[in-house]
Amino acid sequence: MRRLRPESAGFMLLLGALVTLASFATDMGLPVLTQTAASLGVTPGRATLTLSIFMAGFATGPLVVGPLSDHYGRRPLLLAGCAAFAACGALAAFSASLGALLAWRFLMGAGAGACQVLVVATVRDLFAGPEARVRQSYVNLAAGLAPVLAPTLGVLVAGLGGWRAIYGALAAGGCVLLAAAGLRLGESAPRQAGAPPTPGEVLRRYARVLRHPVSVGYVLVVALNFGALFAYVSGSSLVLIELLHVSQRVYGVLFACTSGCLMAGALVNARLSRRGVPHGRLMAGGLAAIAGSAVALLLLAAAGVLRAELLVPLACVGFLGQGVVRPNAVQGALEPMPEIAGVASAILSGVQMLTGALASAAVAALFDGRSALAMTGPMTVCALLAAAVYAGVVRRAERGSVSHATGLS
Repeated sequence: MRRLRPESAGFMLLLGALVTLASFATDMGLPVLTQTAASLGVTPGRATLTLSIFMAGFATGPLVVGPLSDHYGRRPLLLAGCAAFAACGALAAFSASLGALLAWRFLMGAGAGACQVLVVATVRDLFAGPEARVRQSYVNLAAGLAPVLAPTLGVLVAGLGGWRAIYGALAAGGCVLLAAAGLRLGESAPRQAGAPPTPGEVLRRYARVLRHPVSVGYVLVVALNFGALFAYVSGSSLVLIELLHVSQRVYGVLFACTSGCLMAGALVNARLSRRGVPHGRLMAGGLAAIAGSAVALLLLAAAGVLRAELLVPLACVGFLGQGVVRPNAVQGALEPMPEIAGVASAILSGVQMLTGALASAAVAALFDGRSALAMTGPMTVCALLAAAVYAGVVRRAERGSVSHATGLS
């Protein structure tokens, strides 16, 4: 079967589908967290650890896979990540305790993390500049379908076979993507000659990325904004279902609305980037939307007047900003590191998912069943820190680079 051409819509859709593994693995189980907790004999708050431990695996896997992919190529490790996700999903369906479920969730996260880091690196391998930002937006646009569909799909699947059926469905989806990637995706970074990098060389490559102010600044912007987003993702079911008494089906619709705004933001970013709007202007507008909506939600929660009809529209504003910010920030982190894009992408994914895991754990630890502050507090802290890092680190470094280049010319 012929490989897909990188410039084709099918190629971008398949890359986007591979990125959705993480979203489906987290969002499908959100409406049935209470059911999962009851089945395993734990509290709903403890059940949310299935989200944070998945993110911890998602953070760990890319740190190993990224450097290896710079030497061995993206494709074989991408296929291995898909296989790991599918196998561990099948095993998770038979978990008899929370501990066992968390172990399989960690390994599922590692497999999904490998897929995401290699998709991002693949786009960097094949495209550069504004076109790369457009392509990153298209990947996010395709991936944005998962949060729209996943909660409702999770309710439907759970209705047929309980929460365990969700993991069976995830395993089946992983198998389908494994077959599609194996048949239709080519290699974007062929294997390098010579011996693989030593641990010391890998550490030096990591240090090189971490010493670059633009790259590391954008990494922190992506990670902190993801922390804000994941605080909402992990807390939304607790707040809307447990606190505001929204039904599971209505929750699925409301979650789809917010996730649809993530897709809309990615589409807006792609079109504006194609029209030549500077990425700095897009970043500033997106960050303002994210931080402003988070602060508004925090104030409403603190005043005790937060309602579903206020929460969801404000969350939509923040998700719209996320859709604009992420493609620009991801490409900004990878742009200065073309020859070690796997390492840069691994750092990006690892720091992002670690931040998401910490935000999710904070929501689980702070939620008391009486207030939405456990969700809105971490959202606001992450959003404001992201804006501060962009203004104080990234923009200063970018202006310094431009001034230096102008001086040399």
